[in-house]
Amino acid sequence: MMPMVVTAAMVSLVTMAAGVRAARADSVFDVCKGESQPAVAGTGQLSIAVVYPDGPGGFPAVTTPAMRNAVAAQLARREKAIIVPAKDVEAARKLVASKQWVDKGDACELSPSLVAVLGQKHKNLSTATASVECDGASKCTLHLDLERHGRPTAERYVRYSAPLTGPKDKVKTIQAAGAKLVLVGETPNHPTEGLKVAALPTGKVTVRSDVDGALETDKRMESDQAFAACRPGTRKPADIRGYYADWMLSARGTTYQVTVKPFVGRDPADDTVGACLEKALEATKVGCPRDAKPVAVKTAICL
Repeated sequence: MMPMVVTAAMVSLVTMAAGVRAARADSVFDVCKGESQPAVAGTGQLSIAVVYPDGPGGFPAVTTPAMRNAVAAQLARREKAIIVPAKDVEAARKLVASKQWVDKGDACELSPSLVAVLGQKHKNLSTATASVECDGASKCTLHLDLERHGRPTAERYVRYSAPLTGPKDKVKTIQAAGAKLVLVGETPNHPTEGLKVAALPTGKVTVRSDVDGALETDKRMESDQAFAACRPGTRKPADIRGYYADWMLSARGTTYQVTVKPFVGRDPADDTVGACLEKALEATKVGCPRDAKPVAVKTAICL
């Protein structure tokens, strides 16, 4: 049998075929269905910070260190976690208030989130939001809604609950219930922005970026009506088109050098939609890079 001679044309054909496979694997629609990169690494032992909302509609009891420790200790046992020290939370709050990632660092245009700042030290951070829900005048339940910030979608949101056996605004009642917290399932009505989906939602804007901690950036874009307004009013809800945006993120958190192109095919509205998305992105402020250096970003936009 004669040996096969590999020609330049054959090599070119193989290269093109490989390129097609790569393009299909990188479909903008597949990217939009995936998860946004979380703000914390999700490595090491779980660390939990418990949050008691203030103000009208917030937590009904004025908390004390003993009560907070009792509730947090039970949650930590259940999750095999450690509790984030109050001093770390307070230090992170001050950085957020000053729009900084680190002490004496440059201020950003937009404050980094408390989760992102805490996540620098606590690499597997979770936050648990406390609330009390009552059914009628007497039957009340303590809820701790846990968000495991570094975990994938299926494991990210869970609820722990325990019945209250006394007045809901009394510390002793909350402290007693805290010791009885048990896992009851997934947190109801939890946020879905930036999380993995089996099918793209119709009539909405879905955004996925490759920047560090993209979940917060993507949530901001998805909730911005300037992006939603770029979808043509004549487009049917189930008719979803994909676009890629290439842009630069400055050291202070502003966007520039934005270009938007449709993924495949051609639609009469593409030029208008692209120009609209570019304008929306140029007006967007997001969290600045942790290392205070400009970074190139690629964003998949499905609408």
